[in-house]
Amino acid sequence: MNHESYLMFKLNNSRYGIPATAVQELFFLPEVTAIAKTSSTILGVINLRGKFLPVMDLYRHLEQARPPFQLTDSMIVVEWQTQRIGIIVNQVDSVQAIAPDRIAANVCDRAKESLPDRLVAGIANVEEGIVTLLNPELLVEHAFIETVFNLNSDFNNGSVNDALKHSSDSALNQGLYAHFDSQERQILQERTETLRCSVDDEDSASLLPLAVVGLAGEYFGFGLETVHEFTDIHKITPIPCCPPHIVGNINLRGEIVTLININNVVDLPINEVRSHQQAVVVRLEQRVAGIAVDDIFDVTYIHPSQMIAAPIALHSAKDDYLQGVAPYRDRMMSIINLSKLLTSEVLVVNEEV
Repeated sequence: MNHESYLMFKLNNSRYGIPATAVQELFFLPEVTAIAKTSSTILGVINLRGKFLPVMDLYRHLEQARPPFQLTDSMIVVEWQTQRIGIIVNQVDSVQAIAPDRIAANVCDRAKESLPDRLVAGIANVEEGIVTLLNPELLVEHAFIETVFNLNSDFNNGSVNDALKHSSDSALNQGLYAHFDSQERQILQERTETLRCSVDDEDSASLLPLAVVGLAGEYFGFGLETVHEFTDIHKITPIPCCPPHIVGNINLRGEIVTLININNVVDLPINEVRSHQQAVVVRLEQRVAGIAVDDIFDVTYIHPSQMIAAPIALHSAKDDYLQGVAPYRDRMMSIINLSKLLTSEVLVVNEEV
């Protein structure tokens, strides 16, 4: 039986899925520039490496109330044939394969032929509960019907730029980011600047996607190839007779995940895991673990040329797991090889899926 993989995400605490084959990439929320004289269901555009990317208001399309945006929101780039759009979601969960016999046809009354009904490709019953599956073709098609210019044009095209509002506060006038403080606005602008950098196709294929996290006031980059999802830590169940780096178990939608503290392994002071901390859930073959972190800042892309060897003065016990360092904001971040770290003798995680 053929299983199709879906990227799972949340909107207003409801779970949705979109075929993974239609997802080009994803990253944390950047600034969106509003467009003059366009539909209210199009929030605006972003400059994604030199090309326009229209951003759809998926909440409005699904006739839901849109909550205030947060720095932890994600943007999913959906591609169908030669067109792309961005959609903003509360949280990206995981990629999951779903068997056809677990998918039912849209239970809505198709006779209504409303857009929300047609966007729903089906309803799936998975272990975590009911998931609404969306039709990527209709998402992309409808976004392009409602935009007012050719978004495949270069961002530097003067005639296209005339369609944009020139005020730097155009998105703020919509109320999208009015609740953000100055520090959060700066983070948005840094994300936007990173995304606008134009690269050749060959260079684009070699970009390294990283999740940027905070530990004891330092920046660390985790390769996205082993990152499964991000989650808040609500309750920790202690495990008796375990080494100090094993914090305990957390319940991730019915799956028991071992939570570990890597501070000591990377030469940082071991801090107490607070109830409001977050975790990066990583999967390595059949192993799954949660890494306790102080903050989750970003998902970013760096070119291999930006990564350099750690200065000799920084050499320490963490060298075995340190791929290198790269600039991030006003400091350097250490890029950790999670595969090597999680299989090391000092940090053994035997929890299996």
